[in-house]
Amino acid sequence: MAISINPTVLRLLDANANRAREALRVLEDYARFVLDDRELIADLKQLRHEMAHVLRSLLSEAILHRDTPGDVGTENKTAGELHRQDLTDVVTAAGKRAGEALRAIEEYLKTITPADAAQIEHLRYRFYDIEQRIAKTLCVTKRFADVRLYVLITEKLCRRPWLDAAEAALLGGADCLQLREKDLEPREVLHRAKQLVELCRRYHRLCIINDRPDIAILSNADGVHVGQDDLPASQVRKLIGRERILGVSTHNLDQSKRAQLDGADYIGVGPIFSSSTKPREFVAGLDYARQVASEIPIPAVAIAGITGANVDEVLAAGVRAIAVTAAVLDCEDPKKAAAELKAGFARRMVGQTFLSASDRRSEPDPHPVPTTPEPALKISHRKLPHWKLEGSTYFVTFRLASRELNAPERQIVLDHVKSGSDRFYTLIAATIMPDHTHLLLTPLPQTDLSRILKSIKGVSARFLNQFRQSGGKVWQDESWDRIVRNQNELDEKLEYMLNNSVKKQLVADPWTYDGWYYNETWKEQMADKNVCPTNQRMSAPPVRNGTNQEQRRQAGMPAPPELKSMADRNVCPPSQETDVPTGNSHPT
Repeated sequence: MAISINPTVLRLLDANANRAREALRVLEDYARFVLDDRELIADLKQLRHEMAHVLRSLLSEAILHRDTPGDVGTENKTAGELHRQDLTDVVTAAGKRAGEALRAIEEYLKTITPADAAQIEHLRYRFYDIEQRIAKTLCVTKRFADVRLYVLITEKLCRRPWLDAAEAALLGGADCLQLREKDLEPREVLHRAKQLVELCRRYHRLCIINDRPDIAILSNADGVHVGQDDLPASQVRKLIGRERILGVSTHNLDQSKRAQLDGADYIGVGPIFSSSTKPREFVAGLDYARQVASEIPIPAVAIAGITGANVDEVLAAGVRAIAVTAAVLDCEDPKKAAAELKAGFARRMVGQTFLSASDRRSEPDPHPVPTTPEPALKISHRKLPHWKLEGSTYFVTFRLASRELNAPERQIVLDHVKSGSDRFYTLIAATIMPDHTHLLLTPLPQTDLSRILKSIKGVSARFLNQFRQSGGKVWQDESWDRIVRNQNELDEKLEYMLNNSVKKQLVADPWTYDGWYYNETWKEQMADKNVCPTNQRMSAPPVRNGTNQEQRRQAGMPAPPELKSMADRNVCPPSQETDVPTGNSHPT
């Protein structure tokens, strides 16, 4: 070189060039493996190569001045640098790192070759545009991820008053409601939007407004859904911000990829079938749903013509959610119609991975009831839990490690616990208290209880920390479980769980407690099939403040069937009857 360069400046250029290259490679891999966006991949690669070309003559000498062992910065780490919560965190951090490194290179180059510094400045501005394009694809909100049943509310399709029909849909299991009124005046749409938002808040469910981002904002709805002929999704995202949910209707793969790049949190996929609700000249069909399921990473909602008769076929295509209107609203009993559609998801292993891949099976067992031969009670003194009985129902307890759960946080935990039912266990009942959780569940065959508990606690802790925007330990390490041995004990545990909220003075009526769940479907299925998980069956839900025979009679409930105890079933020899487990604790 014609001029002498300060070795310290060369070290600075070397460090920041490495930092920029590494960050750009992280972003390029995201564009390649997550977005599958050829244009974005090419732009990032070109930027990386142009930076290397500008610095080529300097970096060959700068590397000679590298001193990694003597660099005090290699040991200076913050807690945030060592932890990334999800893919969004990884990509966002890489984007900031690349921009900062380019600016540092530009500034230090000004002391050597100002013309090269100007070229780096140009690259930096190009990168800012690329960073914005990537940022649109990052979903800050994950609230839509657990939606399975999505009901569109249109008054003219309701047999009941529209708000009553909406509430019935929620009671039947709808996870999200969308207000879709194309023919009403804006003032009336806003009024109804506020009513629907209030209703959904009471049930801790999502509320989306069709077409109108302004009304979504004014009504404080959770998000807005737009079609291909509405405002562009990229512009809608600017209006509603990152916290609100953005959905986009799509009819082909190019549109679905464009929606993802424009910042959609989910896409509507359809029309799957012909529909009288919204007649169209074309049908995208199940082939399109299969394409989306295999190629688009954001949640997809199949829509149009979906009914209880074809829902299994739709879910078999791989989509995680369905949207319906007439299939629920145009029914005498919208609650029942919604529940029947929601039951379709219990017949398939859909949704977020709940256990490790080794615990997942290609098809769930629709009848998780052990037959012959009778299961044997297994006792292990070296591996926890000590007591194991294939097909048994367990009463499980685990406690908070620190701060108590508020109402929305209890709903988060309850929703996650329910999401595992019929996939890894049969959930009979759950009560989520501010400082602890009780569950009654039966693990599905070949699914270990300890892994179930570990996954419930681990994933729910992650959801809670995301909701709180914090980190740290949520649950205590230990969990307590015991095998439920007979009908009386099952009734006792259900009564205890039901009335826990009253004892803690949280509510006067335990059935109104937001953290209580009782699986009515389980009760009905077991009664219809005349079978029971292990040796327990409930013929009626628990009665408030007691479940004895007189209370059942007064409530109009049938008496429970005669059930054998574990000793009657020869699960363990009579001499060991007193050794039937009464409980144990173990880390999960």
